[in-house]
Amino acid sequence: MKTSQKAQEDPTQAAGAMPLPELDDADPMQRRRAVRMRANEPDAVAALVGLLAREEDNLVRQTAFLELAALNSDEAALGVSELLSAADPALRNGALEALSTMPEHAVRLLEPLGYCPDPDVRIFAVLLANELHVESTSDWLMALAEREDDANVCSNLAEALGGTGRQDVLPILQSIIDKFPQEPFLAFAAETAMQRIREG
Repeated sequence: MKTSQKAQEDPTQAAGAMPLPELDDADPMQRRRAVRMRANEPDAVAALVGLLAREEDNLVRQTAFLELAALNSDEAALGVSELLSAADPALRNGALEALSTMPEHAVRLLEPLGYCPDPDVRIFAVLLANELHVESTSDWLMALAEREDDANVCSNLAEALGGTGRQDVLPILQSIIDKFPQEPFLAFAAETAMQRIREG
């Protein structure tokens, strides 16, 4: 009688019951099932971000990013943003895509991301700002451009600023050209952005 009651309380102990999938299961299909189940738990963000940092299966990664995006919270956005510094380009791109679906929360991360010492992270912050379609991002892009000293970051900034359509970014674009006189590719990017704005 006691055994029967215990089985009712814990379905995994019942005869023939399938064990719950684990995030470290050897089978990618089981890891995907585990991701979906873990998404409803209090530690979902930490668990899924931790999984993504080591996961190599693309379908499992996609599922984890989708579940994190569906959480649509400050915690989820912050967790995903940590992956922008990953060595794997596919992981960084997945993080960028997931963040772009959470504009209300991701926009709050632009300021700290813009001060990250890693220029690659700052580039992804610029790309993210360009994807969010939030009005305040143009002000952030301008502020970053005024202090940025990395040519590659400035190249991405020039393109993003050109898309704002704001006349007041023209002096900032000119300052980018002046800041890097030995970088013809950067002058071209800034001049193209300036022409785009002038032509409306």
